[in-house]
Amino acid sequence: MDKGRVAALDAGRALAIVGVVAVHLSFQFPNLPGAVTLIARMGQYGVQLFFVISAITIFMTLEMDHARCADARHVTLRFYIKRFFRIAPMYYAAIAVYGLISYGAARSGIERAWILGTHGPMDVLLNMLFLHALSPTAINNVVPGGWSIGVEMLFYMIAPLLFFLAMNRARLLLASVLLLGLSCAVMSMSDCNGSLDCNVANNTFSYFWPPVQGPCFIIGMWAWYAFRSHLLGASNVTRRVSFLYFSLALVFALATAALGVWLDKAHALAPVFAACSAVAFLLFVCSRHARKRRDVQAAPRARFIRRCAAALGRESYGIYLWHFICVYMTFHFFDRTFGEKNGETSLALFGATLIAVLVVSYALSRVSDRLIQGRATRLSRHLLASVDRRFHLTRDA
Repeated sequence: MDKGRVAALDAGRALAIVGVVAVHLSFQFPNLPGAVTLIARMGQYGVQLFFVISAITIFMTLEMDHARCADARHVTLRFYIKRFFRIAPMYYAAIAVYGLISYGAARSGIERAWILGTHGPMDVLLNMLFLHALSPTAINNVVPGGWSIGVEMLFYMIAPLLFFLAMNRARLLLASVLLLGLSCAVMSMSDCNGSLDCNVANNTFSYFWPPVQGPCFIIGMWAWYAFRSHLLGASNVTRRVSFLYFSLALVFALATAALGVWLDKAHALAPVFAACSAVAFLLFVCSRHARKRRDVQAAPRARFIRRCAAALGRESYGIYLWHFICVYMTFHFFDRTFGEKNGETSLALFGATLIAVLVVSYALSRVSDRLIQGRATRLSRHLLASVDRRFHLTRDA
């Protein structure tokens, strides 16, 4: 395991990315069995699992930096440098790649890539500044799936402030209540005609934007402070408690499904229930990992699954960015073929296509990691070293 990585969180990232790829592929298979379609459509809530894991990881790394850096400015600057170089280089590459795909499709007379929407230069600029989550035309039209990156980056802006507020739990609780209240107020004024009775449609700007998705990060933040030892596997958890975690994850997942998939009625609330399910699921996985570490004789199949989950988790960001290319290719070349198959054949093709897209997207992620992310990481390390030297000199003076 890489330094600073938690195996259970990588397992969570793996489940999240499999779910996201599954839901994007499922629309090409209209004849899938109903139960499989419902499960696949639940994959969209892998994004909320990503949000929860992101919040946990952010506060874990902030605590690590705070333990070695006394100055709050030092911790904050290190945080922003690390987050920018982790997200921005690959995202800028995605802006260029999907721009070329859109341009090439238009020049070739091919129908515009269904994964992109109409956008202009200002939308591209907003994406480069990571302010696209505030614009209906920029939020998801420049980079497919880019809405979640925009929401995350806005949370990153206030994360250090929330971290230092967390030194006083009362102030942190007040800040959390204020943020949740602000989200409700913005929703009420902008989308609900001044009331709390509104119907946010799925996959719309109102669903994507921060007031709906932001509470997921707050839930993840509190999960870290309430269950730190459990998430790190440093606490002994009985089978009964592990079963309780699993039961809670299942209950919240069913509530999410009822609100967001089956009933199609409360998409503004579904992300919050999905985030609660994500926390319970992560606690369950962490409890399982803690017990498996004591079991040195793990079965070969279990070791293989763990390795696959760890690999997918490590590359989840790259897979998220690049899997849309594979989804578009399958849509363009096989959509009619897939749509004509019966239920059993559709299920087999869906499974095979899902695995193929994950493998190809993983390969693309590894290539972009070597060509782009590796260089960005080295540059960020140089900047971090320079910042460390500056603050150490200032402290010594």
